[in-house]
Amino acid sequence: MKNNDHISRTQLMTMVWAGLLAPAAELLPSLTLPAAGKGAWLAPLAAAPLTLVSGWLLGRLSGGRGLAFAFCERLGRAGGNLLLIIYIVWAELLLAIRLRACAQRLLASGYRDGSLIFFLAALALMALWMGTGRLAPFARAAQLFLVVLLGTAAVVLVLSLGQVKAEHLLPLWSGDVPGILRSALPAFGVVGWGGWAAFLTGSLEGQKEKRNWHWLFWGLGGMALLTLAQAVILGNLGPRLAAGLDSPFFALAKSVGVEGAFQRVESVVSALWTFSDLTMAALLLFSIRAMARTAIPRLRERGLAAGALAVAAVGALAGFPDGAAAERWSREVLPWGHIILTLGIPLLLCLSDAFVKKDTGGPDIVVGGSEGGEDIV
Repeated sequence: MKNNDHISRTQLMTMVWAGLLAPAAELLPSLTLPAAGKGAWLAPLAAAPLTLVSGWLLGRLSGGRGLAFAFCERLGRAGGNLLLIIYIVWAELLLAIRLRACAQRLLASGYRDGSLIFFLAALALMALWMGTGRLAPFARAAQLFLVVLLGTAAVVLVLSLGQVKAEHLLPLWSGDVPGILRSALPAFGVVGWGGWAAFLTGSLEGQKEKRNWHWLFWGLGGMALLTLAQAVILGNLGPRLAAGLDSPFFALAKSVGVEGAFQRVESVVSALWTFSDLTMAALLLFSIRAMARTAIPRLRERGLAAGALAVAAVGALAGFPDGAAAERWSREVLPWGHIILTLGIPLLLCLSDAFVKKDTGGPDIVVGGSEGGEDIV
């Protein structure tokens, strides 16, 4: 990316949350219901502390140079590059699953005459166009995408308010608290999709005086909105029905409509939700570019991004020949991988910084800026 290809913290956060809405709509609350039951609508709120801690750790490590530079500074060139390879491979896996899930959703909701390969190729081409260009224009587009996505979600949820049943949500007793707390881990595993934005903090500029405000506002605000959305979904469907559905949010969209205007919005919602899939795909591509640029400075990163997207598209078909395989990975593997990569490893690196400070009596290691770095969620 060019030196003048900068974005603001607000734009980075809009990219994160616009991209997160796709996996959140697919996985919540069904992923948290086994642990929390009726209290699953509170899982995002229970996961908020983990989200804030993860954001603080990633921000402290990444500073003003990006997370990839922080890895190499702390672990050396060989150790840092080895860790970057792990993150790149995981990002490739995420990219393949995101393309596969979006194509499958479009095929299943009103576009059954189409071909999975056609949808996958179309999505890959759009992601290629977005992810191989400049970061700043993409960030501005992500702001528009987030407005469209939130507006779409608001329409579905507001039209569903009349069917909310309080007995699906309450009462909750003290015996429900342990289950709600356990559900925080899978809920955070879904939010962990946004952790790859830490590799883009080297492109941030301005708003330094508001960095803590951005961190808290977007972290707590986003988790609060997710909590409200889960309450409406569970209040409509009930825990038992929601647990048996693949994507409760899209199932809810099937049941809403306005008499005399439109009867079903499912296909429209699925089509508009493609904005979220594309935002996450492009975010992953920009992150891969940042990691590759740190590992091999002279590498042509746009060519690498195109190759990475091609590998992901092929992997989406070859590695996940049916939708069940991709869904199984999304539910059983990815959340725990996100917990390790966006919380566990950053925590270990920050603890190692603390030990270095204690042993040497020197200051904390900070990359490219003042102590505390750039806080992101």
